[in-house]
Amino acid sequence: MRIKTPFHSERGDLIFPVKPCRDLVFIFPDLPPEKLGEQQLIFIPEQFKKKYHDGVGIILAIGSGYTDSQGRFHPTPSGLKPGVSVMFDIKVPWGIHFEGQDKKKYYVVLCGTTDIFGVVGQEKV
Repeated sequence: MRIKTPFHSERGDLIFPVKPCRDLVFIFPDLPPEKLGEQQLIFIPEQFKKKYHDGVGIILAIGSGYTDSQGRFHPTPSGLKPGVSVMFDIKVPWGIHFEGQDKKKYYVVLCGTTDIFGVVGQEKV
């Protein structure tokens, strides 16, 4: 199986150290391009790479849902689960660095399920 994120093992198992609560989601964003142009000649400086990010990533971990002020439980949509590729709001300002399987630190987006616009694809089991 092809390794999709630094949090996948060599066997392809998704290993993430945190289980979020409520309707929170940890997403590993696809990396923005290093270069632009038809012949890939234009290098993008690090401080501008986020501008070229497409807002697609893989869910690493997701909470089970939340309880509203009337005490009703709202479960996380069943289509959202670890390993699913989603499109999310790139303006979400929260994120944290986690250690991947290769012992390097990687930026992971933290958002709510309402910041996810839709499912792009699913990891094949």
